[in-house]
Amino acid sequence: MSQNGEPDADAIKMFVGQIPRNMDENAVRAMFEEYGPIHNMNIHRDKITGASKGCCFITYYTRKAALEAQNALHNVTTLPTMNHPIQMKPADNSEKKASSYAEDRKLFVGMLNKKYSENDVRMMFAPFGTIEECTVLRDHTGTQSKGCAFVTFANRQHAHNAIKSMHHSQTMEGCSSPLVVKFADTQREKEQRKAQQMNTNMWNGGGCFGHIGSQYLAQLFQQLAGANQGGGNMGGGNFGNQGGGGGGGGNMGINMQQLLATAAAAAGNNPAAFPNSFGNHTACHNAANLGGKQTEGPDGANLFIYHLPQEFSDQDLIQMFSTFGTIVSAKVFIDKQTNLSKCFGFVSYDNPASAVNAITSMNGFQIGMKRLKVQLKRPKNDARPY
Repeated sequence: MSQNGEPDADAIKMFVGQIPRNMDENAVRAMFEEYGPIHNMNIHRDKITGASKGCCFITYYTRKAALEAQNALHNVTTLPTMNHPIQMKPADNSEKKASSYAEDRKLFVGMLNKKYSENDVRMMFAPFGTIEECTVLRDHTGTQSKGCAFVTFANRQHAHNAIKSMHHSQTMEGCSSPLVVKFADTQREKEQRKAQQMNTNMWNGGGCFGHIGSQYLAQLFQQLAGANQGGGNMGGGNFGNQGGGGGGGGNMGINMQQLLATAAAAAGNNPAAFPNSFGNHTACHNAANLGGKQTEGPDGANLFIYHLPQEFSDQDLIQMFSTFGTIVSAKVFIDKQTNLSKCFGFVSYDNPASAVNAITSMNGFQIGMKRLKVQLKRPKNDARPY
């Protein structure tokens, strides 16, 4: 604690979730003061009713006290009447500050025994130094481990020692490959990987041209290049040199709809599934203009998409499916606890024909090791299961 009675400069404001709604400030304070003196604490309440929302914010005078409380309670202690353990993490601005500070000391642990809890992982890595934070990633239920974790040490040397000793040191129960221990990606690396993934999706895995095999796409552009050399026009969906001219002269514009249908047929797909592939190319570039508001199209124009790659974002979904028509909304569902994708989402078009075309082309489409499942969302008055 600083001499002026204020928190230390590196103190962390902590968000605490999974607190019983009937627990008052005095009871919450008494529970958390076990780990150190508290500078400030307030329960998050409804602005109208004043009822507790089951969470609070706590600021200890010292960073050490906050981390000790987090280590002892986060995903460990379940309070009476609650179904899930306490969630205790740095709050918004403090979280960004702490994340930046911890980037060079944070490890990703993969191919981990799914029976391991946070305490098990801590014991596993404790010989290498002081651990500030340990989190096992879980599924949407919050109970089943995904077989990976993040471990943050007090300094980089401890983290480096853990990597040197533990990476590929053993194959754990239930795992097909040796244990993976490496430095976790920094925010910059995450952004770079996402950009690379979006680029790959665009050309190879489901962007504006991803539904056509690369060899057919190459043929398509070879034909387009030949037309450009011979002149042509660029009106009504025909691509060629503007203003004619060129070696062969004449009107040799290429109808891109026909070319795309030919390429799709050669690839074994239904040509009717691609009526707007080039006409909607602009839609791919304008995908970011779609707002985050969740809306639906008319009956028969709304799709559920399953088995999406974990890293897929809303914009990736838009880029993949804008090929087939005008999208009114697209959303990848995110787990609120882990902030990770649930690997499914929805896309709504402004007309049913676009949805049918998307299903014809994309249902069963393989991305990496997964095959998409694309199906219509049932009307609200249809009681049949999806």
